Amino acid sequence: MSAEGPSEVKRARDEDIVFRLLTKEDKEFTMSKKAAQLCGTVNHYAENTGLTNDEAISTMEPMTLPTVSNESLHHIVRWCEQHRNCPAWEEEKWWQNERDAELTKWENEFMAELTSEQLYNVFLAANFMDIKCLLDKCAQTVADMIKGKSVEEIREIWMLENDFTPEEEEQIKNENPWEAILRYQEQLEKDKEEQANSSSTQA
Repeated sequence: MSAEGPSEVKRARDEDIVFRLLTKEDKEFTMSKKAAQLCGTVNHYAENTGLTNDEAISTMEPMTLPTVSNESLHHIVRWCEQHRNCPAWEEEKWWQNERDAELTKWENEFMAELTSEQLYNVFLAANFMDIKCLLDKCAQTVADMIKGKSVEEIREIWMLENDFTPEEEEQIKNENPWEAILRYQEQLEKDKEEQANSSSTQA
């Protein structure tokens, strides 16, 4: 299998049947049917709305992705189109199985292009869209990024404002760094929302 560079990702051909996807900013993207097979959320939507044949898909209304941004969906479409001919994801550490060397190179370059914020948002979008192979690659990339780093260096990478709890520091140092960072970031956002609500109530 040949793989093009991340900036020259395979595109859905004109003759392909495509799913229409709408971001939270109301921008429409298309993804080929083969690429969409990687997305559990799209597959469930298709089953639940009768998009079971090419004719139905070709005349579908856009599927709304209420938590996915334009930028994140752009990256996700690139990833899925590049992997449209790959075997189905079936087990953990999918990216470590015997792989085409050029595809592995493409994946590493794809991840290297993302900033920490973009990587975080792509992970959230891939989680919402249930793209297991991309979730695994994001998690491995984060683990590699923070391997051997101090807690202070990790804060700098992820632009985290507050201190980790001792439990979060220990989890980040061990086998599951991404979930600790994700949960920490969600807590920061929750705290900001509660502060905003509190200010609104007092005003």
